[in-house]
Amino acid sequence: MDIYIEYLAVVLGIVYVLLAAHGWVWCWPAGILSSLLYIWINTEHQLYQDAILQSYYVIAGIYGWCHWQRQKDALNSITRLSLSQHLFWLITGAVLVPLFGYGFAQLGNALSYLDASVMVFSFIATWLTARKVLESWMYWIAIDLIAAVMYGLKGLQPTVFLYVIYALVAVYGFYSWRKMMVQHG
Repeated sequence: MDIYIEYLAVVLGIVYVLLAAHGWVWCWPAGILSSLLYIWINTEHQLYQDAILQSYYVIAGIYGWCHWQRQKDALNSITRLSLSQHLFWLITGAVLVPLFGYGFAQLGNALSYLDASVMVFSFIATWLTARKVLESWMYWIAIDLIAAVMYGLKGLQPTVFLYVIYALVAVYGFYSWRKMMVQHG
């Protein structure tokens, strides 16, 4: 039964990222459902930080869904980060990763620092995606590749596949959103 739940979460995750890459608001319900399933999966596999992250995804998904529905012209709402904004987010992540990594290492999580990296930077990237920031896709490429390694180490092969697909779609999402900005900007 566990493998079927994981496959369903993977399919919903792929639907989410494909719809998000096109800027379609209906990405959020698929993402929310995928995240709810992954809360259970990650708890079962002692990836507690990722379970926390998936809980955040549910909340951020509701926010993103509401925020994207309020926008009259979603294509014109894509923005960019300044260098100082990038530095802010990178420094924030660099400070939080060791704190969370150490904390969860004390609970026996062998992959706590890797798990913390995925969690912290995913919090940041999700916020940027919900705000329709173009560079959120660049964050996602790095996060997804790191997450694929982490899930591989835990033996969750369908989820490794999902994160590789996520990374590829993130490349597409970046170019798709950039094209929308150029066409409508």
